[in-house]
Amino acid sequence: MANIPIGEVLTFLWNLIKEPVDYIGYEQNLRTLEMKMDELVHLKTDLTGKVQMAEAHGMLHQVTGWVSRVEGMKTEVDELTDQASQEIQKNCFGTCCPKNCWSRYKIGKKIDEKLRVVIDQYTKGEGYFNSVPPPVESFEKVMSCLCEREKSTIGIYGPGGVGKTALLTQVGNSLLNSRLQFDFVIWVVASQDPDGERIQGDIGKEIGFLEDRWKGKSFQEKAVEVSDVLSQKKFVLLLDDLWKPVDLAEVGVPSRENGSKLVFSTRSEELCNAMGAEEKIRVGGLTWEKAWKLFQEKVGEDTLNIHPDIPKLAETIAKMCNGLPLAIITVGRAMAFRKTLPEWHRSIEALSKATAEFSGTSHQDLALLKFGYDSLRSDKVRSCFLYCALFPEDFRINKSYLIDYWIGEGFLREYNDVHEARTEGYNIIDNLTQASLLEDEGRDVKMHDMLRDMALWIASDFQKEKPEHLVGAGTQLPEAPEVGKWEGVRRVSLMVNRIQNLSKAPRCNDLVTLFLGKNNLKMITHAFFQLMPSLKVLDLSENREITELPSGILKLVSLQYLNLSRTGIRQLPVELKNLVKLKCLNLEHTYELRTIPIKVISNFSSLIVLRMIHCASSDRVVGDGIQTGGPGSLAKDLQCLRHLNLLTITIRSEFSLREFASFNMFQTSTQALSLHQFQYSRSLDISFLEGMNCLDDLEFIDCNNLEDLKIDNSLIATERSFNSLRRVSIVNCSKLEDLTWLTLAPNIEFLMISRCSNMEEIIRQEKSGQKNLKVFEKLEVLRLVSLLKLKVIYPHALPFPSLKEIFVDGCSNLKKLPLNSNSASGHRIVIQGWEDWWKRLEWEDEATQHTFLHSFKGCLY
Repeated sequence: MANIPIGEVLTFLWNLIKEPVDYIGYEQNLRTLEMKMDELVHLKTDLTGKVQMAEAHGMLHQVTGWVSRVEGMKTEVDELTDQASQEIQKNCFGTCCPKNCWSRYKIGKKIDEKLRVVIDQYTKGEGYFNSVPPPVESFEKVMSCLCEREKSTIGIYGPGGVGKTALLTQVGNSLLNSRLQFDFVIWVVASQDPDGERIQGDIGKEIGFLEDRWKGKSFQEKAVEVSDVLSQKKFVLLLDDLWKPVDLAEVGVPSRENGSKLVFSTRSEELCNAMGAEEKIRVGGLTWEKAWKLFQEKVGEDTLNIHPDIPKLAETIAKMCNGLPLAIITVGRAMAFRKTLPEWHRSIEALSKATAEFSGTSHQDLALLKFGYDSLRSDKVRSCFLYCALFPEDFRINKSYLIDYWIGEGFLREYNDVHEARTEGYNIIDNLTQASLLEDEGRDVKMHDMLRDMALWIASDFQKEKPEHLVGAGTQLPEAPEVGKWEGVRRVSLMVNRIQNLSKAPRCNDLVTLFLGKNNLKMITHAFFQLMPSLKVLDLSENREITELPSGILKLVSLQYLNLSRTGIRQLPVELKNLVKLKCLNLEHTYELRTIPIKVISNFSSLIVLRMIHCASSDRVVGDGIQTGGPGSLAKDLQCLRHLNLLTITIRSEFSLREFASFNMFQTSTQALSLHQFQYSRSLDISFLEGMNCLDDLEFIDCNNLEDLKIDNSLIATERSFNSLRRVSIVNCSKLEDLTWLTLAPNIEFLMISRCSNMEEIIRQEKSGQKNLKVFEKLEVLRLVSLLKLKVIYPHALPFPSLKEIFVDGCSNLKKLPLNSNSASGHRIVIQGWEDWWKRLEWEDEATQHTFLHSFKGCLY
């Protein structure tokens, strides 16, 4: 006390009498100040965005001054908070030290005064917010520009995750449903490294060029044909996610003097200028009303209603998302599983810390998205999510193949039962889609490019140590990165590039995964794999010019996943059997493969997944005939694989089919089956399909003598069915007259029937033996090609609740589709075919014709 002037002591005592003692115990006021300051900062962000979106230039000066005051106030509050926290840590109050009490009193008074100022500025800010006129909706702006002849190029720009793709999708759907005055509405995704050939191919498909009749032409020839068609039509080209200028004239897109339009989305306003946009529309996120509504939808009423305090906390978190739809969705889904107040308070603290750490940086939005990643239930699920970033931007990842990768990596190794491991793989995919970290595309999943950026940030820049991933997927690389960049990396993805040679041997003792698929690889030096002792996953798929395996692969003794699909390999070396840890082997579509030595496959005692469908060339026998051991040898080899859980295979004779069908492994593991060139079979009993509970994909190809597919009467009588079937293809089976057995496959999503020249009906009502027929309720795609006698798909109209596309080519006698005005209730069906066929089509009634008036999409050579 000797160091404290007596005047200050007296002042302190007087103030205790006349002013609140709460100044000394200021902890509650401090928390209130921090919360109100956070609310003020979020109001500043909302107001700034609202003024920009509404283009309320008259208020811009007032708002700018208020924003400056708020920013200065934020600095002052942060300093005061630090000072108050340090004083609390001294923890002298219990000793009644007047010096400490006086210091706390002064800080407490400052907190009280600052709190009043913050509340006052919040009130002023709300006044500004309510005075700003509502912005013209971006959708309305785009649709208005599409009606203005002088505006042929419209650029939609804004940061990632604000809803540019959603806006473009909304525009596209509106145009497809109304057609306005446009002949074509063309949707193309550009991505970070736009590939002119891919863009051209997507445009060609959208305007009706048939791939099999177009694939042999050069890029320049295709450009001329695209230009010839589009120059005579009015079209809208919707080009999503543009990162670099694209020369559309080179692709074949003509100038747009006739009223055609280009609408593209990009993150860059400068790119709008470079592409010559006459109208630039900024998408700056959602208004607070829409953001709050979306956040509530994603959290769900059950969680919001658990405690009366949660809605207010939910508002605080929703405001932290800054109107970004992707952040609102991701964070909202994560909060849906927080059921207690402490969890909500901790979440607010975590989000505040994360956004503050990266405030003002390019990673600020990624830090928001990372909250969804951090909220995943386990490190295993987080690792599975990061793995998806190895694939190129906008890449559709097949779910079943993705689980193969995860098995090879070891993410699912704790499951001794193979079926449980794959089930857990699908559960993880469901977990990631429910968390809105992956987009469910049916058989595939996709990753939003912002979420991919976030995943790569976590795996690379965000790590304090050396980056774990080296990813150059889909970036048009002409050669592999220099070997020095490979050191210390655990995963390398160079898929979908233009790499031709791998001539140097990188030193990668830690490398576990290597993706080299879909390049132009011609030569891989034998030494390339020499210094990869830990490699578990190797993907060389879709490199057609690889005709033999580099000997170095045979030394990868840790390898658990090997993908050689769609390569040009001609034989598997005997030494391959040394890869005894192999769990997944993919040989699908290896058309040039001639030989698999006997006992190579059976030596893979740990094999879980074997994919062999369309393995070997079309003029050689697949299955038994490809193996050197003679008839039955491959079936016997597969029977040795005790852990096999997934098999895809082509079988070419009824004898081979009987051999395989006698094994339990075939019944329980086969996911895809192609029955090919059954030369001597006129009738085939397919009742065995009923017991194949994993069979997803079934093909009959080139079975020219096959007249009938029989079903055991007991199956029909007991109404047992082929429930697992999702895809069926019948190709070049010229003597088949109908496919009534499909009534036993209620879950078919894809059906293709091609070159079956004797088929008159697909489903014969009298043959089905069912009164209330339920068929095609899950069907999404129906493709009918070169069915010269086909008159009827089914004699009566059917509901098609899931149908998206009907493609008809070369079916001149098919004059009526099984549709009425209720068949496509609530969704749009695209019907593609030739113009003359469409004009001759007969309809149930005028209402049906009107319903499908805008569904037609013409075919072009």
